[in-house]
Amino acid sequence: MFRVIFDVQTMLFMNVLIGLCISASLCFSLRDRFTCPGAHYWCASMICSTIGLMFLWLRLYTPLWLSVVLGNGFIVLSYSLLWLGFRQYTKSITQQDRLLMILAPLIAVILFIFLQLDENNLVIRAMLVSYALTGLIAMSIYQALKGRKPSESGRLFCVLALVLTLLCTLVRALTVQKSAGYVGLLDTNMSNVFLMATSGISLLSVGFGVMLISSQWLQQRLYIHATYDALTGVYNRYALIELGDTLELTTDLSIRKWSLAMIDLDHFKLVNDRYGHPVGDQVLQRIATTLKESIRHCDILARYGGEEFVVVLPDCDKNNARIWAERIRKNIEETTMLINDQPLQITVSIGIATSTPTACKLNDVLPMADSALYEAKKAGRNQVHEAILPCV
Repeated sequence: MFRVIFDVQTMLFMNVLIGLCISASLCFSLRDRFTCPGAHYWCASMICSTIGLMFLWLRLYTPLWLSVVLGNGFIVLSYSLLWLGFRQYTKSITQQDRLLMILAPLIAVILFIFLQLDENNLVIRAMLVSYALTGLIAMSIYQALKGRKPSESGRLFCVLALVLTLLCTLVRALTVQKSAGYVGLLDTNMSNVFLMATSGISLLSVGFGVMLISSQWLQQRLYIHATYDALTGVYNRYALIELGDTLELTTDLSIRKWSLAMIDLDHFKLVNDRYGHPVGDQVLQRIATTLKESIRHCDILARYGGEEFVVVLPDCDKNNARIWAERIRKNIEETTMLINDQPLQITVSIGIATSTPTACKLNDVLPMADSALYEAKKAGRNQVHEAILPCV
């Protein structure tokens, strides 16, 4: 039979290597143009954790006080930075939160004093660090769960890793043994082995968790940029096409009547030329807000391009579509916009088209609505024109 000998120093060295790899990965990710909120804190946290483990590993080659004080001090600092990262990610960080980093040097000073009094007081030192880490980890778990959406699996994974770390820290506090008569749940060597094994797993898991959070944040940001118009906050043209395809797949549009309205701001170029593009942007935002407040939850509103908006009206025949369009046109006409303390009157022209059993796709109805819009503008603007799709 072979006897496995657990070498705490070797396990510490492996944890240092793991920390170096994770820290390097996070440092490289910070060079990207878009970085996740909290990423700088998480990167600093992994670096501090790695430095702390390195000082603990150098215990055989450096004075005991240097290894204990700096090793545990950097580890406490790493979990303070981890919590600050989650505070920044959830947009709840304040200037006062950064005062938590004072805890690390405070713990280091207390450890130094204990070592000067008695180098053999392992229990007091271990329990002091363990309970400090327990509090910081519990705070990080709470912050990571705060406001989490079901799709944010990275935050959940990080929470599970932190729960494992919390349990390991509590086990460490319970299993450390006094040199004079007190026996914990495990002997000292096995306690250290357990701590090193689980801390390596926790370090790897937390590091992977924060990288997963950063990746999901970037994916969400890219989705928003690809789907929503940056100026008005409504869907863009690409999203309109995608939603139209989804509507065709999930709904039998050849049976259900639906309408489409194409809305264009009258003489918008004159607004830009006279008042400047910033004012024109504000006008577009006001019109988008008016349209958002005038549609149902099932309707689709998109900025089609420039000063044109498109509204898809499911389960809406041509009569109801015209009534809705006239109400919108009249509402905008009667509303005086105050922009930079200047009254501004805006009107819109609207072209509407309604589906038929033989022409029921978005690509079929859009050109007809566009043609109706052209007729409305040709007839003098500030009116609604409708186009009926021809039956084939």
